[in-house]
Amino acid sequence: MLSKSVSLARLRTPIQQRVQLLHTARPLLFKASSPRALFGDEVPNPATVPQPAPNRLKGSYHWMNERAVSIISIPLLATAFIYGSNPINDMLMGIVLPVQVYMSFEQVLTDYFHARRWPVISRVLKYSLVTLAGLAMFGAWRINTTDVGLTNYCSRLWNANNKNKKKESDE
Repeated sequence: MLSKSVSLARLRTPIQQRVQLLHTARPLLFKASSPRALFGDEVPNPATVPQPAPNRLKGSYHWMNERAVSIISIPLLATAFIYGSNPINDMLMGIVLPVQVYMSFEQVLTDYFHARRWPVISRVLKYSLVTLAGLAMFGAWRINTTDVGLTNYCSRLWNANNKNKKKESDE
């Protein structure tokens, strides 16, 4: 039996022998006796990391709310494009669009800035997101109540460059 394995080893090329050595040595490369051998003195202590309370349904409710806000925004935008400015539609858009943006960015923060890994940064970003969403709603309310409304405001912004070109061409 030993002579067969020795004779097979002689028939293999040096590259095949190296590959075989790599395959047999691979499990030994990643074995460590303790976490201290891998990390040194800075071993993370799982007891100091706060764990969130388990809630299985939170993700499904969040997903359903995102879909509901997206579905609500479709007729609001379609109504604005078809009929133009309407105070009720402008107020609803001033609520729904900042909520949709808030929910989307909240999901980004949840995915990339875990509270367990970056507790301070995630909290600061979440509070700043809430503040910016509130300011966006307040700005939309101000545009709707003291100015021409969101639909006309966006229309003016969209056509502002065209009006300036027409004035320059008339002169």
